[in-house]
Amino acid sequence: MSEAMDVDPPAETGKAPETVPTAAEDDEDEEQITDLLDLLSQSEDDALPPTAKIPLLTSILTESGPPDGDGEARYGPKASSVKERAVYGLARSYCATGRYDEVVALLTGDVCRGFFDNATKAKCAKVVRAVLDVVCGLAPEQLDMQADICRNIIKWCKEEKRNFLRQRVEAKLAFILYEQEKYGDALTLVDDLLVELKKLDDKQLLVETHLVESKIHHGLRGMAKAKAALTASRTCANAIYVAPTLQATIDSMSGTLHCEEGDYNTAHSYFLEAFEQLDQMDDRDRAVKALKYMMLCRILDSLTKALKLSAAGGVGAKSDRSEVDLSG
Repeated sequence: MSEAMDVDPPAETGKAPETVPTAAEDDEDEEQITDLLDLLSQSEDDALPPTAKIPLLTSILTESGPPDGDGEARYGPKASSVKERAVYGLARSYCATGRYDEVVALLTGDVCRGFFDNATKAKCAKVVRAVLDVVCGLAPEQLDMQADICRNIIKWCKEEKRNFLRQRVEAKLAFILYEQEKYGDALTLVDDLLVELKKLDDKQLLVETHLVESKIHHGLRGMAKAKAALTASRTCANAIYVAPTLQATIDSMSGTLHCEEGDYNTAHSYFLEAFEQLDQMDDRDRAVKALKYMMLCRILDSLTKALKLSAAGGVGAKSDRSEVDLSG
């Protein structure tokens, strides 16, 4: 029987074995945000009036570190998430109290400066667009205020060379100018923006910008250009994923242009597509509007057919054909 092989003990390296830090130790090394969470929790109390929420939310964004810290503001992942929610809450509170001038200065003033300076460009773009959506939803009639916010952000983006964000805010500003019926200014802005976007081949923003361009030309009664812009928007949309809300808007615009041409049957089909998507998303207001347009298209289509039959019958026999022609 062979003897057992001797196994040499491992050589000593003189180094202590490395210890893997536990999750608990990692948490201790991370920033302490208990005080920020407490302030945020207080501000989200529904019983608290908006005027009382503003100082709490402002203190989150302008904090100078934990009470027992070294006086440096916190911008770690958790602290940034809390501050992002504070920005949204502050925008809602300003709108609720009618302090629209404060909303204009919120994103470009000193309150959010530290947060934006320490956030990534993608995070900044997300927050700014979300705040614009919040403001537009809570104060839809304050178009001048919305336009001022966009212009301030665009100016700031140019100074900081944040072209990605600037282009998206310019698209938003173009839509606001369209809502204000300032078609000339909106069209000039859209034309310049489209030149940049086509070079970058940013299809997502091209879809939105061409859609706004179509609405502007429709407002100017330029149906041919409105259809061309809508076709360009659809072409870009076919190459990427489009959110259901945006797709419903494209379908609604298609239905509107077909109504202008008197093709009520095709318009009904587009409004039906828009209605089904909006109904699935529980967007009741826009879904009901699309449903009303569907019913109106059916009525107009039936009325047109009935009048054409009358024109081809007894009425047409005693009248000049040009007087009862319904094609135009």
